Amino acid sequence: MAAKAYLTSVMMPPVGACRYGCGSSCAAPVTVFWLFGLVSIVYGFLGGPMGSDGISWYTVGLGAAMWLISAVWALLTISDVEQNRCVSVFETKPRDDARKGGTARS
Repeated sequence: MAAKAYLTSVMMPPVGACRYGCGSSCAAPVTVFWLFGLVSIVYGFLGGPMGSDGISWYTVGLGAAMWLISAVWALLTISDVEQNRCVSVFETKPRDDARKGGTARS
């Protein structure tokens, strides 16, 4: 199971973040970085921003770097879940004063 989660996170980071990680807090930024990487790689193979004949390796490298950033982010999200450090945005924890029977304003 762990190998499948890590391989999914490297190949498709948004899917890994949503399926195996803290999807509510990390899926959107990981998706933005991953899509930017994909578009940059394709754009680089089409000539890049200068429209040159051939491949713009700087643009392809930028896309690969963005893909790597999104993959590492998704892998860190999965490791947070494995270490039980993932807290959802919608999860509320009882405060100490509420558990002791006090009020929020004292």
